[in-house]
Amino acid sequence: MLLILRFVIASYFFIMKIGLIDNDLVKRDNHNFPNLAIMKLSSYHKNKGDEVELIGFDEINPMSLFSNDFDLIYVSKAFTDTETPEYIFKMNNVKIGGTGFYFDKAEPLPYEIEHSKPDYNIYKKAYSFIKNKTFFDEYSIGYTSRGCFRHCEFCVNKNLNKVELHSPIDEFYDPTKKKLAMLDDNVLGLPNKDLFPIFERLGEINKPFQYRQAMDIRLLNDERIDKLLKLKYDDVYYFAFDKWSEKDKIEPKIKLWSEKIHILKPDRKWIRTKFYTFCAFDYNGKYDIDFWLNDIEYLFRRIEIMFENKAVPFVMRFKEWENSPFREVYINICQWANMPSGSIMIKSFNEWIDTGSIVYKQTKQFRDKYPQFRRMFDAKLL
Repeated sequence: MLLILRFVIASYFFIMKIGLIDNDLVKRDNHNFPNLAIMKLSSYHKNKGDEVELIGFDEINPMSLFSNDFDLIYVSKAFTDTETPEYIFKMNNVKIGGTGFYFDKAEPLPYEIEHSKPDYNIYKKAYSFIKNKTFFDEYSIGYTSRGCFRHCEFCVNKNLNKVELHSPIDEFYDPTKKKLAMLDDNVLGLPNKDLFPIFERLGEINKPFQYRQAMDIRLLNDERIDKLLKLKYDDVYYFAFDKWSEKDKIEPKIKLWSEKIHILKPDRKWIRTKFYTFCAFDYNGKYDIDFWLNDIEYLFRRIEIMFENKAVPFVMRFKEWENSPFREVYINICQWANMPSGSIMIKSFNEWIDTGSIVYKQTKQFRDKYPQFRRMFDAKLL
């Protein structure tokens, strides 16, 4: 009787029962960042009067005794390697989306959904198994711009040839949140007439903020650095140094940035500047022994430049590193550079190899077999 009554009421008022699945959250260990599309879909459907619920796959598994009926189910993921149950692709009431499913071919959300204010409460139901709730609790999240003109071979952002304004900050800003996190692809690609009003609004809000994607250091100059460093930035400034071939463009900007920090913030002994440092991607597609040796060499050459300018890397590996003859070396490099304990802050890679408890014997053998790397491995943060 209750089911019939619900159906009559839903039909009369066009109320739908909506299920939302954050595929990354339910299938990745220690996932700690909300899915913006899920939050916008929730807001959009709630504003229409629909019943909206954050759910897991078990709740729609046709083989489960506890499955529920939903009029429409959205499944979204950002990572291509996140596992997704096969049965959802056979369900007529399921819509899938996101870069995790379609990479650079993912369709954007319809305008009215894309520009809905995120529902920051939708994840409350899942709090019992979210280990790190920082970005769920403390941050307003959105895009101030979209697009990038770089079209890097390994990057998902290939659908636009320029950077465009996307949302005013107040479209996603929640005054009850302590901080802001922007997911822009390349915000510094905006012209000053569009970029500086964003900075001005962030200054008015006067809360810590961060751009989660790496900012394009090649697009910095004195004026832009001055404006950026006067704002209340949150934690770490992230840039990218993905290609050694870009050294001549990037190194002067790193030096300019380092000099400006110490002029504009003389009271800070240490400004945390990190560079996403991409490796293990062969632009020629060979992946032979020469490539792997060169890749490790150019990785450490970039790290040397960072160290000279009081910056550190966050090493990111293309998936082919798993097939490298130096797989264990890549693992140890990332453990040294990326671990929260900050090993890279106090030890060279050589020192870490000699004293670390999780060093592979293959890494030590690599250093012995290719002694030309010993000097590079001596590089240390100044």
